[in-house]
Amino acid sequence: MRIEQNCGRGILKIASGLQDADFSATDMVSILTPVIRTSGTDVKDRDVQKLIWEAGFTEGIRLVAEIIVHILGDEEGNAIAAVA
Repeated sequence: MRIEQNCGRGILKIASGLQDADFSATDMVSILTPVIRTSGTDVKDRDVQKLIWEAGFTEGIRLVAEIIVHILGDEEGNAIAAVA
């Protein structure tokens, strides 16, 4: 729910945005920040922005796609194979 709130749209729309290349760096930060926080790490948006910058946008997109597939409950990646 936090990811949907941060992005201002539902998880399926987020997945569709990834597939349609309608996805921003802000969306990426909005998804990765709460996921990283689940590990107990007190990370801020600016910290995640720096990580994305260092790892590269493509790597960030790959991680977000994996997260979305996991959220949708399809460990094999079949639900949104075009995104992964």
